[in-house]
Amino acid sequence: MKIFKSILATFAVITMLYTGAFAQTKTTDNVTTDQKSVVAQKSTPVKTRAEFQPEVIEKAQQALKTKGLYKGQPNGKLDSETRDAVKSFQTQEGLRPTGRLNKDTRQKLGIEEVDKTVEKKTTRKKQPSPSEKES
Repeated sequence: MKIFKSILATFAVITMLYTGAFAQTKTTDNVTTDQKSVVAQKSTPVKTRAEFQPEVIEKAQQALKTKGLYKGQPNGKLDSETRDAVKSFQTQEGLRPTGRLNKDTRQKLGIEEVDKTVEKKTTRKKQPSPSEKES
């Protein structure tokens, strides 16, 4: 068991090093002009999974209500009543009854995905190029 834990810990450290979890980050606040030249801002779009988007959940609740499977008022919350209705629908349609609004379930319900792309800004210290290292 100790060997397994040490292997797992080693793997976690290697993963963090590989993904840059230990990379130095700096915000542009309180940074001098010289330091700003080595700080690069990067915008990464992050997409919220459709099955967790309130708009998609509400559309699913409306569709399930139309089919007589959902008794509540559509509110965009993935509560137990919604999950039970989704499971019933999935069983009726020959899908695996998970209670999740996965792609197959959304397609069978006839609901479209809502594009919820959010801009996420991160600031990372720019790695010097090999020529800058020599200087």
